[in-house]
Amino acid sequence: MQLTHPLVHKLDGHFLHPIDYFPAFKKMAYPMLLDSSAQNRDTGRYSYLTADPFLVLLSHGSEVTIKKNNQSLKTHANVLDVLQDLLLKYRLKPSTEFPDLPGFQGGAAGFISYDLSRLLEDLPVKATWDHDIPDLALPFYDWVIAHDNVSSQSYLFSTGFPTGTKSHACSRIKWILDHLDQHKENKEQNGTMMHETSSLSSTFSRAEYHSAVNKIKEYLHSGDTYQVNISHRFEGTFTGNEWSLYKNLREDNPAPFGAYLKFPMVQILSSSPEQFLSLDGTSVETRPIKGTNPRGETQEIDTQMAKDLFNSNKDRAENIMIVDLLRNDLGKVCRVGSVKVPSLFSLEAHPTVWHLVSTITGCLAPPNTVVDLIRATFPGGSITGTPKIRAMEIIEEIEPVRRQIYCGSIGYISFTGNMKTNIAIRTIVIKNGHVYLPVGGGIVADSDPETEYQETLDKSKGILKTLGQFLETDQQ
Repeated sequence: MQLTHPLVHKLDGHFLHPIDYFPAFKKMAYPMLLDSSAQNRDTGRYSYLTADPFLVLLSHGSEVTIKKNNQSLKTHANVLDVLQDLLLKYRLKPSTEFPDLPGFQGGAAGFISYDLSRLLEDLPVKATWDHDIPDLALPFYDWVIAHDNVSSQSYLFSTGFPTGTKSHACSRIKWILDHLDQHKENKEQNGTMMHETSSLSSTFSRAEYHSAVNKIKEYLHSGDTYQVNISHRFEGTFTGNEWSLYKNLREDNPAPFGAYLKFPMVQILSSSPEQFLSLDGTSVETRPIKGTNPRGETQEIDTQMAKDLFNSNKDRAENIMIVDLLRNDLGKVCRVGSVKVPSLFSLEAHPTVWHLVSTITGCLAPPNTVVDLIRATFPGGSITGTPKIRAMEIIEEIEPVRRQIYCGSIGYISFTGNMKTNIAIRTIVIKNGHVYLPVGGGIVADSDPETEYQETLDKSKGILKTLGQFLETDQQ
């Protein structure tokens, strides 16, 4: 019997949060946790756990690899065309067995790196490509455990793919439940795994970052662009267990769009506060962050920091520029007249910073698909600048290394058509015994170089502390 929608098994009374049971699956292929550790009904409601995909889609430039049944098929194509075809092949209606079910019910999940933008735009190639990390890595998962952080209810979805049969879906449910039961009997104890990071250095010294800001300001004053996002990257060596590090990261820096991806070629630990794209049916939402102030050490100072950010003409100007850019991007694929801004300049509190966040919504116009939405908006305007293409050209000129995963996107595209992705900021990348933490900010005409440099330290302060670093990184 072929399934038309995922099977759903309600995990009553024996399942806590996916963080507790991730170790039961972390030795499998491509285990992944999409983790809303800063929980609220609007942005951090659901967390997801999955592993052991039946297919993996990878790309490097125009080289596309599909891994399936222990075989690899390589071809030259635009990977977004391949993704579109696969999503059409593996498609289901949403399960409605219970009310108010989570959006991810099995599907493609992983990361799209910032460098995939080279397939979408004709960009210069100047920055160094210093790591062999895919432009896109999207495993296709036939099952997922979803946890509602508001109700504390968990669900197990099983699609039956690649066969799509009910019998296969049922056998996978039993297999997953067996793994959960085995793990309960031999549960991993906290604090038994250690990790260590060397002192970190940056791709920019303080003086070099000042020079980069001043170079961008020259472009701004000459009329090339209105805003450019510029970043630098902390890096060092890493030993130990990255899962232990992630658990510390989510405790120190809870975030609504966090993630832990243990992929063969790279491990990604994200505590992102920023949603890139959400698609629910035909309803589209993006929530750009533009505007940052550090948290205060006392309640009085903290309140003043929030007020200063909210009333900052500079930060409001930055925010409105990106809102206009994203309204234009959504307008390419949404119904005429449907693009709205229901929230402008909202204050959000995070562990080390205040952020100014706006919300833009729209209604996806047929025959546009989720892949068309990605094409129209990627990469997110909040981490490029405006106009987008010229800002990206300047980024390529000034930043010494390619961004790769940083400022790309992590999340899911459900077989049922829904999508939710983050902007991959506040994100640690671990590869071959090295750890990388990029961080940046938006530059406008009246930006002060030292203030902008300090903003990058404010943004990274919490994560550097998790890594055992205490801002001993501002090289002269």
